[in-house]
Amino acid sequence: MQDLNKKFGGIYQAGMVLFREGDEGDELFIIQTGSVKISKKAKNAETILATLKAGDFFGEMSMFTDKKRSATATVMEKSEILTFKKTSFHFMIEQNQDFALTMIKTMSERLYRADQKIGELLSFSKETRLLKELALFWQREGKKQKENDFLIINYLNFLDHIFQNAGIDKKDANHTILELKNKNLLNVQKDHSNVIYITFKPEIFSYMEII
Repeated sequence: MQDLNKKFGGIYQAGMVLFREGDEGDELFIIQTGSVKISKKAKNAETILATLKAGDFFGEMSMFTDKKRSATATVMEKSEILTFKKTSFHFMIEQNQDFALTMIKTMSERLYRADQKIGELLSFSKETRLLKELALFWQREGKKQKENDFLIINYLNFLDHIFQNAGIDKKDANHTILELKNKNLLNVQKDHSNVIYITFKPEIFSYMEII
């Protein structure tokens, strides 16, 4: 592995774009440390297809076709990444059957997830997408107020969640939350420790017919 790092490895800083949607490409990337965001635009909105970690690879379609990049890859934090050209990649495939099978399985899973996310992006408004993620996030981290039937989630944690999973940046999410607040569908408040929460009733989900 040290030989691979020395020959193919590089250090990339947070915010660096490795390639953009529409670029020509002939390189495969494997993350050693750090993380990379894979995103795509549809109808002038960005959706995050995946956040990849150490051990994950991306850019593999350029190894099989001459088509332009179908998404953008952005480094999320300081990362060490291996970069392989087609000739090196073909050698790895021929010499390592397990690597080839892993790549085929991963590519199939990514295509399925990408189809789902892009379909949602094209079909749903930002309000619907936010409410959909609100329901998912509440099931994972939400709680109920003791004195009534309101549901509660942590505001800042939800912003992180929706950025990572729905491709809505925090500025847009704040704006959409304000619109829902103005429609009296949810409320934003602080507790005695100045922690900000979103509170709402379960009926909010029937408003957009998402559950």
